[in-house]
This record gives sequence, C-alpha cells and structure tokens, in this order.
Amino acid sequence: MQEQFCIKNCCIVRYCPLVLAWATTIHKFQGFEAGFDVDDHINYIIADINNIAWEQKKPGTAYTVASRAKTIGTVSKETPYPKDSNLFFDGQISSDRFMYGHYCQDGSRTQAAVKREAWVNYLMQKSLETKRELNEEKIQSCRTYVSSMLNQIQIHDTNDLQERIVDMIRNPSEIWKKNREKYIL
Repeated sequence: MQEQFCIKNCCIVRYCPLVLAWATTIHKFQGFEAGFDVDDHINYIIADINNIAWEQKKPGTAYTVASRAKTIGTVSKETPYPKDSNLFFDGQISSDRFMYGHYCQDGSRTQAAVKREAWVNYLMQKSLETKRELNEEKIQSCRTYVSSMLNQIQIHDTNDLQERIVDMIRNPSEIWKKNREKYIL
C-alpha cells in the first residue's frame, strides 16, 4: 500500500498501485518468446496447462508453452521457482505430462496425437516434394513474384505481418482446407 499526502499536508490517501497485465492463449502466443532482453516485450509466462486430458486432446500444447520461454532460471532445492526464470507453471506439472501426455491409460496413442503426427508427416512430404521440384530458375521466379506482390501490398509493421499470417492460417485456401480436414478433429 502507498500513502500520499495532499498539497496542504492535511489529508492522506492510501492506495494500492496496480500493474497492468494481460493473458492470451498459447495458440496466439506461438512465434513469440518471453525473455529479459531489451527487445523482449514479454518477460514472464505463467501457464496453467490444466490436467493431462488437455494434453491428450491438444497434443503439443504443453511443449509449445515450455518452448516459448528463453530460460527456466537457476533451479535448485532452495529456489524451486527462481526469479530469473521466464516460465512458471500453475497446477500439477511433471515430466510425465511431457513424456506421456499423448497416451491413453491403456498405453495406446490418443486419436488427436495420431492425427497430429499424420498432419506433420503430410507437411514434411509436401516439403520434400517441393524441394525436389524446385530448380534455380523456379526459385528465382518465385522470388520475383513474391517481391512484386510485396511491392503491391505494403506491410506496415511486425503486428501487421503477424495479423496477415494468422489470417492465412485461420482462412486457408480451399485446397488446404480440403487436405487439412482428414487431420483435424
């Protein structure tokens, strides 16, 4: 609590100074990092990754949370939650969450984990096909096309670019929608 006297020193006001904070989903936080560098706008991540059923339905979210922090600090027996960490978990957390979160109780893989792996394999396959098809002439043609498109569409700042990328992910082309359907729950 803070105390402050009025101009005439006859009255006192007591108040609690507040620090603004905000929260976001981990899905919106992908691509960002939390750190203590001068350029880092976000210093701390406090994550409640709920129970193991969450990770079974949404495989990879716990890893995504953990991979957004630049440091977990200097953990010791005396300081299990060091102040030099960018990442803090709320609720039950253990290595089992990361190791076995995508398995059912009977030991089989969850349907979400199987579909996610199939989608990743599909994207890897497409990436390899693209690399095989591209030669130097095609690469140069793509660079020219992208440059001409970027000249037509001005990107004002990093936020504008991020919004456009998110929009492309949320509103994929019809071809990607069709290919994606069999991999998404």
